[in-house]
Amino acid sequence: MAKKKSKSKLPLWTKILLSVLVLFALVIAVYENQKYFRRAYHYFSAKYIKTEWKKTDFPDKYTLHGIDVSHYQDEINWKLLKAINTYGDTIDFRFVIVKATEGLLIEDKRFDEYWEDVKTENITRGAYHYFLPDRSPKIQASNYINSVKLLKGDLPPIIDIEETKGKKKKDIVKNLKEFISVLEKTYGVRPIIYSNITFIEDYLMDDFANYPFWIAHYYQKELKVENDLTWVMWQHSDKADLLGVKGQVDANVFNGNEKEFKQLLVK
Repeated sequence: MAKKKSKSKLPLWTKILLSVLVLFALVIAVYENQKYFRRAYHYFSAKYIKTEWKKTDFPDKYTLHGIDVSHYQDEINWKLLKAINTYGDTIDFRFVIVKATEGLLIEDKRFDEYWEDVKTENITRGAYHYFLPDRSPKIQASNYINSVKLLKGDLPPIIDIEETKGKKKKDIVKNLKEFISVLEKTYGVRPIIYSNITFIEDYLMDDFANYPFWIAHYYQKELKVENDLTWVMWQHSDKADLLGVKGQVDANVFNGNEKEFKQLLVK
Protein backbone atom coordinates (compact mmCIF):
# COMPACT_ATOMS: atom_id res chain seq x y z
CA MET A 1 0.00 0.00 0.00
CA ALA A 2 1.51 3.39 -1.09
CA LYS A 3 2.34 5.87 1.60
CA LYS A 4 0.30 9.05 1.65
CA LYS A 5 2.30 12.24 1.02
CA SER A 6 2.58 14.24 4.15
CA LYS A 7 1.10 17.68 3.93
CA SER A 8 2.99 20.74 5.05
CA LYS A 9 2.27 21.60 8.64
CA LEU A 10 3.08 25.29 8.08
CA PRO A 11 0.03 27.49 8.51
CA LEU A 12 -1.09 29.61 5.56
CA TRP A 13 -0.04 32.92 7.13
CA THR A 14 3.50 31.57 7.55
CA LYS A 15 3.69 30.57 3.88
CA ILE A 16 2.48 34.01 2.84
CA LEU A 17 5.00 35.70 5.12
CA LEU A 18 7.87 33.60 3.76
CA SER A 19 6.82 34.36 0.18
CA VAL A 20 6.73 38.09 0.94
CA LEU A 21 10.17 37.94 2.57
CA VAL A 22 11.67 36.10 -0.40
CA LEU A 23 10.14 38.61 -2.81
CA PHE A 24 11.43 41.50 -0.69
CA ALA A 25 14.94 40.01 -0.67
CA LEU A 26 14.88 39.71 -4.46
CA VAL A 27 13.78 43.32 -4.85
CA ILE A 28 16.58 44.50 -2.57
CA ALA A 29 19.14 42.42 -4.46
CA VAL A 30 18.07 43.90 -7.80
CA TYR A 31 18.07 47.45 -6.37
CA GLU A 32 21.52 47.10 -4.80
CA ASN A 33 22.98 45.67 -7.98
CA GLN A 34 21.05 47.66 -10.57
CA LYS A 35 24.23 49.30 -11.84
CA TYR A 36 25.68 45.89 -12.67
CA PHE A 37 22.45 44.69 -14.28
CA ARG A 38 22.48 47.81 -16.47
CA ARG A 39 26.11 47.29 -17.39
CA ALA A 40 25.40 43.70 -18.39
CA TYR A 41 22.51 44.94 -20.50
CA HIS A 42 24.69 47.56 -22.20
CA TYR A 43 27.42 45.00 -22.81
CA PHE A 44 25.08 42.68 -24.68
CA SER A 45 23.26 45.51 -26.47
CA ALA A 46 26.44 47.36 -27.55
CA LYS A 47 26.48 45.60 -30.93
CA TYR A 48 23.21 47.33 -31.77
CA ILE A 49 24.63 50.84 -31.30
CA LYS A 50 24.94 52.57 -34.65
CA THR A 51 28.16 52.07 -36.59
CA GLU A 52 27.40 54.85 -39.10
CA TRP A 53 26.59 58.41 -38.18
CA LYS A 54 25.70 61.68 -39.87
CA LYS A 55 27.95 64.68 -40.19
CA THR A 56 27.51 67.37 -37.51
CA ASP A 57 28.35 71.04 -37.87
CA PHE A 58 31.15 71.79 -35.37
CA PRO A 59 32.48 75.33 -34.95
CA ASP A 60 35.92 76.01 -36.42
CA LYS A 61 39.14 76.84 -34.52
CA TYR A 62 38.41 74.63 -31.48
CA THR A 63 40.46 71.53 -30.73
CA LEU A 64 38.98 70.27 -27.44
CA HIS A 65 35.51 68.79 -27.73
CA GLY A 66 33.13 67.27 -25.19
CA ILE A 67 29.59 66.09 -24.59
CA ASP A 68 27.19 66.26 -21.67
CA VAL A 69 24.91 63.37 -20.74
CA SER A 70 22.26 62.23 -18.28
CA HIS A 71 19.85 59.31 -17.98
CA TYR A 72 18.27 60.46 -21.26
CA GLN A 73 21.26 58.91 -23.03
CA ASP A 74 20.55 55.34 -22.03
CA GLU A 75 23.04 53.56 -24.31
CA ILE A 76 26.64 54.76 -24.55
CA ASN A 77 29.72 52.93 -25.74
CA TRP A 78 32.48 55.12 -24.30
CA LYS A 79 35.18 53.52 -26.43
CA LEU A 80 33.46 54.61 -29.65
CA LEU A 81 32.86 58.32 -28.91
CA LYS A 82 33.54 60.04 -32.20
CA ALA A 83 31.81 62.33 -34.66
CA ILE A 84 32.35 63.67 -38.19
CA ASN A 85 32.20 67.37 -38.99
CA THR A 86 30.85 68.82 -42.21
CA TYR A 87 34.33 68.70 -43.75
CA GLY A 88 34.53 64.96 -43.17
CA ASP A 89 37.11 65.21 -40.37
CA THR A 90 36.86 62.93 -37.33
CA ILE A 91 36.08 64.64 -34.02
CA ASP A 92 37.38 63.01 -30.83
CA PHE A 93 35.92 63.90 -27.43
CA ARG A 94 38.17 64.95 -24.59
CA PHE A 95 35.65 65.60 -21.81
CA VAL A 96 32.24 64.35 -20.66
CA ILE A 97 29.99 66.24 -18.26
CA VAL A 98 27.45 64.11 -16.40
CA LYS A 99 24.28 65.26 -14.68
CA ALA A 100 24.70 64.47 -11.00
CA THR A 101 21.86 66.03 -9.04
CA GLU A 102 18.80 68.27 -9.21
CA GLY A 103 17.04 70.32 -6.56
CA LEU A 104 16.88 69.08 -2.99
CA LEU A 105 16.97 65.30 -3.26
CA ILE A 106 17.26 64.04 -6.83
CA GLU A 107 20.33 62.19 -8.07
CA ASP A 108 20.34 61.27 -11.74
CA LYS A 109 19.74 57.54 -11.95
CA ARG A 110 22.69 57.01 -14.29
CA PHE A 111 25.17 59.27 -12.51
CA ASP A 112 27.13 56.69 -10.48
CA GLU A 113 27.49 54.42 -13.48
CA TYR A 114 28.51 57.11 -15.95
CA TRP A 115 30.79 58.84 -13.43
CA GLU A 116 32.79 55.64 -12.95
CA ASP A 117 32.77 54.68 -16.63
CA VAL A 118 34.15 58.01 -17.83
CA LYS A 119 36.98 57.79 -15.31
CA THR A 120 37.77 54.23 -16.40
CA GLU A 121 38.08 55.36 -20.02
CA ASN A 122 40.54 58.14 -19.01
CA ILE A 123 38.21 60.86 -20.28
CA THR A 124 38.14 64.09 -18.30
CA ARG A 125 34.87 64.22 -16.40
CA GLY A 126 32.66 66.85 -14.84
CA ALA A 127 29.45 66.73 -12.79
CA TYR A 128 26.64 69.28 -12.78
CA HIS A 129 23.76 70.17 -10.50
CA TYR A 130 20.47 71.49 -11.88
CA PHE A 131 19.81 74.44 -9.59
CA LEU A 132 16.28 75.49 -8.60
CA PRO A 133 16.17 79.13 -7.41
CA ASP A 134 13.03 78.58 -5.34
CA ARG A 135 14.53 75.81 -3.18
CA SER A 136 16.97 75.90 -0.27
CA PRO A 137 20.51 76.59 -1.57
CA LYS A 138 22.11 74.81 1.40
CA ILE A 139 20.08 71.63 0.97
CA GLN A 140 20.77 71.65 -2.77
CA ALA A 141 24.48 72.02 -2.04
CA SER A 142 24.33 69.05 0.34
CA ASN A 143 22.60 67.01 -2.34
CA TYR A 144 25.43 67.66 -4.78
CA ILE A 145 28.23 67.23 -2.24
CA ASN A 146 26.83 63.91 -1.00
CA SER A 147 26.81 62.56 -4.56
CA VAL A 148 29.93 64.04 -6.15
CA LYS A 149 33.43 63.24 -4.93
CA LEU A 150 35.79 65.24 -7.13
CA LEU A 151 39.31 63.97 -7.71
CA LYS A 152 42.45 65.51 -9.13
CA GLY A 153 41.97 65.97 -12.86
CA ASP A 154 38.19 66.38 -12.74
CA LEU A 155 36.44 69.53 -13.87
CA PRO A 156 35.32 71.91 -11.08
CA PRO A 157 31.71 71.72 -9.81
CA ILE A 158 29.23 72.84 -12.45
CA ILE A 159 25.93 74.61 -11.79
CA ASP A 160 23.14 74.48 -14.36
CA ILE A 161 20.67 77.35 -13.86
CA GLU A 162 18.06 78.04 -16.53
CA GLU A 163 14.79 78.86 -14.74
CA THR A 164 13.60 81.70 -12.51
CA LYS A 165 10.87 79.60 -10.89
CA GLY A 166 8.99 82.84 -10.33
CA LYS A 167 11.83 84.48 -8.40
CA LYS A 168 13.07 88.01 -8.98
CA LYS A 169 16.64 88.67 -10.03
CA LYS A 170 17.82 89.75 -6.57
CA ASP A 171 16.51 86.52 -5.02
CA ILE A 172 18.05 84.37 -7.78
CA VAL A 173 21.40 86.05 -7.24
CA LYS A 174 21.18 85.73 -3.45
CA ASN A 175 20.33 82.02 -3.51
CA LEU A 176 22.88 81.19 -6.18
CA LYS A 177 25.63 82.99 -4.25
CA GLU A 178 24.75 81.00 -1.14
CA PHE A 179 24.86 77.74 -3.09
CA ILE A 180 28.20 78.64 -4.68
CA SER A 181 29.68 79.63 -1.31
CA VAL A 182 29.05 76.15 0.11
CA LEU A 183 30.56 74.46 -2.95
CA GLU A 184 33.66 76.66 -2.87
CA LYS A 185 34.29 75.90 0.79
CA THR A 186 33.84 72.17 0.20
CA TYR A 187 35.86 71.69 -2.98
CA GLY A 188 38.28 74.60 -2.76
CA VAL A 189 37.73 75.66 -6.38
CA ARG A 190 35.53 78.15 -8.19
CA PRO A 191 32.51 76.48 -9.85
CA ILE A 192 31.53 76.82 -13.50
CA ILE A 193 28.08 78.30 -14.20
CA TYR A 194 26.03 76.93 -17.11
CA SER A 195 23.10 78.65 -18.76
CA ASN A 196 21.83 79.94 -22.08
CA ILE A 197 23.08 83.27 -23.35
CA THR A 198 19.80 85.10 -22.69
CA PHE A 199 19.53 83.97 -19.05
CA ILE A 200 23.14 84.93 -18.42
CA GLU A 201 22.65 88.41 -19.84
CA ASP A 202 19.38 88.98 -17.96
CA TYR A 203 20.19 87.47 -14.54
CA LEU A 204 23.83 86.51 -14.05
CA MET A 205 26.24 88.73 -15.91
CA ASP A 206 26.18 91.64 -13.44
CA ASP A 207 26.85 89.60 -10.30
CA PHE A 208 28.90 86.61 -11.48
CA ALA A 209 31.21 88.17 -14.06
CA ASN A 210 34.26 86.74 -12.24
CA TYR A 211 33.05 83.16 -12.63
CA PRO A 212 33.77 80.97 -15.67
CA PHE A 213 30.69 80.33 -17.78
CA TRP A 214 29.59 77.39 -19.86
CA ILE A 215 27.22 78.93 -22.39
CA ALA A 216 24.45 77.28 -24.40
CA HIS A 217 23.92 79.00 -27.74
CA TYR A 218 23.02 76.75 -30.66
CA TYR A 219 23.57 76.67 -34.40
CA GLN A 220 25.99 79.60 -34.58
CA LYS A 221 29.31 79.82 -36.37
CA GLU A 222 30.81 81.73 -33.45
CA LEU A 223 29.87 82.61 -29.88
CA LYS A 224 29.62 86.33 -29.27
CA VAL A 225 29.09 87.68 -25.75
CA GLU A 226 28.83 91.13 -24.23
CA ASN A 227 31.23 92.89 -21.86
CA ASP A 228 34.07 90.42 -22.33
CA LEU A 229 32.29 87.76 -20.26
CA THR A 230 34.65 84.94 -19.28
CA TRP A 231 33.48 81.70 -20.82
CA VAL A 232 35.31 78.39 -20.82
CA MET A 233 32.89 76.11 -22.68
CA TRP A 234 30.30 76.55 -25.40
CA GLN A 235 27.42 74.14 -25.89
CA HIS A 236 27.00 74.75 -29.60
CA SER A 237 24.53 71.98 -30.46
CA ASP A 238 21.83 69.87 -28.85
CA LYS A 239 21.57 67.57 -31.87
CA ALA A 240 25.05 66.16 -32.44
CA ASP A 241 25.15 62.71 -34.00
CA LEU A 242 27.89 60.55 -32.47
CA LEU A 243 29.15 57.07 -32.94
CA GLY A 244 28.69 55.21 -29.66
CA VAL A 245 25.62 57.12 -28.48
CA LYS A 246 22.02 56.16 -29.16
CA GLY A 247 20.16 59.18 -30.48
CA GLN A 248 21.49 62.74 -30.49
CA VAL A 249 23.45 64.49 -27.78
CA ASP A 250 24.70 67.94 -26.69
CA ALA A 251 28.09 68.89 -28.12
CA ASN A 252 30.53 71.36 -26.56
CA VAL A 253 33.90 72.98 -27.19
CA PHE A 254 36.49 74.29 -24.74
CA ASN A 255 37.58 77.89 -25.22
CA GLY A 256 41.34 77.48 -25.12
CA ASN A 257 44.29 75.20 -25.67
CA GLU A 258 45.50 72.07 -23.89
CA LYS A 259 47.48 73.98 -21.29
CA GLU A 260 44.52 76.21 -20.42
CA PHE A 261 42.26 73.18 -20.18
CA LYS A 262 44.55 71.50 -17.66
CA GLN A 263 44.73 74.72 -15.62
CA LEU A 264 40.95 74.62 -15.20
CA LEU A 265 40.94 71.12 -13.67
CA VAL A 266 40.90 70.24 -9.97
CA LYS A 267 44.44 70.17 -8.59
